[in-house]
Amino acid sequence: MTVLVLDGGERSSLTMVRSLGRKNIEVHTGEHYGFNLSALSKYCKDNVTYPDPQVSMEMFIEGLLEILESSDYEMLLSSREVTTIPIIYKKRKLERYATVPFPQPEKVEYTIDKLKTFKLAERVGIPIPKTYYANDLDELMDIKDQVNFPIVVKPRSKTTWVNGTPVMLKVTGRNYVRSAEEMVRISTEIFKKTGKMPLIQEYVPGTGYGVEVLFNRGTPRAIFMHRRLREYPITGGASTFRESVYREDLKEYALKLMEALNWHGVAMVEFKIDSRDDTPKLMEINGRFWGSLALSVAAGVDFPYLLYKMFTDGDVEPVWKYKLGVKCRWLLPGDILWFISSLKCSASKLKVLKEFLKFRHTCYDILSRDDPLPMIGAFGTIISYSWDVVTGRRNIHGEVVKKGLGGAKK
Repeated sequence: MTVLVLDGGERSSLTMVRSLGRKNIEVHTGEHYGFNLSALSKYCKDNVTYPDPQVSMEMFIEGLLEILESSDYEMLLSSREVTTIPIIYKKRKLERYATVPFPQPEKVEYTIDKLKTFKLAERVGIPIPKTYYANDLDELMDIKDQVNFPIVVKPRSKTTWVNGTPVMLKVTGRNYVRSAEEMVRISTEIFKKTGKMPLIQEYVPGTGYGVEVLFNRGTPRAIFMHRRLREYPITGGASTFRESVYREDLKEYALKLMEALNWHGVAMVEFKIDSRDDTPKLMEINGRFWGSLALSVAAGVDFPYLLYKMFTDGDVEPVWKYKLGVKCRWLLPGDILWFISSLKCSASKLKVLKEFLKFRHTCYDILSRDDPLPMIGAFGTIISYSWDVVTGRRNIHGEVVKKGLGGAKK
């Protein structure tokens, strides 16, 4: 039997391919383009292409069904939100052909919609940033005098489907605002793009942490934690360098939250440790595999294989211990982009350079002596994304602006 891993251009998908391939499980990859980093892995036995989910959810699902119907896949995995969400909503149809190891849509909605995320957290007693909820622009005007600046204006979801097409909005420097006028302007822009009012939250200074978990029908089976050391954009984005850690309070909060959802599968719960009082504040839940997945595997918690075994065998032996102090880096392009941005912003460019040049005792998301060819795919991804930015298909933050066309074939 064979596992199909979608989103082959993503580093988390590459980690899945390597994890399962090293356990002698046959792995195929998929993407909406052929030349991707996971397809170049020695652990990938075949590669398929499907319609770009950024163009149309319907076309993507139809193309995926064609692939599954003509093959004999045991399990279907994905990593990007733009593929995982359609798969979850079409889970019943897709599971005629392969196991889809994700929870039911009504559970996943609590990880997609930040309004539901924070309402749940408040209900079960998880600390969150001070949050203001406005149902429309009129209510936003009513609360603008209550807000203490600076604040963060957050879209309710990273990805919102409008007429079957995804609108992706990331939290970048533009979302951090210092005046009521800015708050109203950014909120109005988000509302016009998504049809939903954003969340207004206090800015929480501090360091980001991730708690990764595997649950079997509400029962925890594995846990891992990391601290963000660097991220891009530097105002708050994907981690480019991070380290395995452990904090008991993070464990308690993350398990309590996911137990309340009766979760089934993998997830990452993100926190910030508020530097003002050392209290963890919930940032979001990712109800899917996360970008820094390679670190947990390197530290001894092999989430892709554990998920595979749990769904094929019914359960797995719990994994509670892992190596502390393991560091992992997304060098290309993530940490290079961090380096360039930090040079522009930092008063001490020499300090930034010294930090960037610390390569010893570090593992990598993509770079591997055992499996070197995916680095070529990483260069291909950089060229492709750069071309998208130049041609106006994406903006500098990676958000899709213009929709291209994709096709399905095997």
